[in-house]
Amino acid sequence: MTKSLTALAAALLTLAGAAHASPITGTSGSAAPTVAGATGTVTFDALAQTNYSSLTSGGVTFSGVGGSVRVSSSYAGDYNGRGAAYLDNNAGSTNSLRFDFNSPLSAFAFNWGASDVSWLLSAFDASGTLLESMTTPITNASNAGNYIGIAHSGIKYATLTASSGGDWVFVDNFVTAAAGTTVPEPASLALVALALGGMVASRRRSQRSVLTEQTII
Repeated sequence: MTKSLTALAAALLTLAGAAHASPITGTSGSAAPTVAGATGTVTFDALAQTNYSSLTSGGVTFSGVGGSVRVSSSYAGDYNGRGAAYLDNNAGSTNSLRFDFNSPLSAFAFNWGASDVSWLLSAFDASGTLLESMTTPITNASNAGNYIGIAHSGIKYATLTASSGGDWVFVDNFVTAAAGTTVPEPASLALVALALGGMVASRRRSQRSVLTEQTII
């Protein structure tokens, strides 16, 4: 019975982790995006303002597929850019961005602005298996602090691809949560506790039944 309880607990915790996997969206005003268990934030403020084929900061490598990315301050404070500088796709020179993480993550999110078409955000594990994807909201000229991201265990890299070409978009306040730092949702924990409680109660009833039979004999 003890082995059964242990196996059940492990299975339920796995399901709880899977249930936590989800797209992240919201608005943060002037603050950074909200990510459970956040362990780092890339703001781009202290980086040289120029074009990059790839750029690494805060454990994240940012690159443009078939083009370049750029750190700029031309529209700082607008289009959900925060602080002194932001990252963009070099005025639309690339329709696909890639984010590679030095270590696996449990979640990431970033301010997202100036999009005039929908983009597809996808997260992958180290073997290239798709973990989760989401279609991004079109933000246009919004400056409400719109942010997007994904929560899932074992994220090693992510891609962001436009549905059509020529869209000039901004990324800022890239928040990451290292693997194992995302806290399971209360509902998931309650499910585990309820199931284990039921198993324990069933075991006690079974033991009492055996003792009663032995007494009668």
